[in-house]
Amino acid sequence: MAIRTPEKLITKSHGKSNRISCPECSKEVCFSLFENIDLSPVAALLKKNGGSCFAVCPECAKVFSVNENYIREKESGTVCAMTPSDLRVWVNKK
Repeated sequence: MAIRTPEKLITKSHGKSNRISCPECSKEVCFSLFENIDLSPVAALLKKNGGSCFAVCPECAKVFSVNENYIREKESGTVCAMTPSDLRVWVNKK
């Protein structure tokens, strides 16, 4: 399922990860995986990559950025397992 917004941003679900320990709450969980895709003309003009991958812990609701290689391998059908090193805490910059 994809969600469209007025800013031409699409959020696409990539299912669930394998069970790993959450770096924040230390519980064994399957993360929900998502990708934001920016289709705006500004992103095209600036030649921005237009996409970012993130994971959400179902227990503590912490959001992590995901190594993009993991998502590419998962989409291509390669058998791969997510590890805590594939995750980085997503910090809201103000």
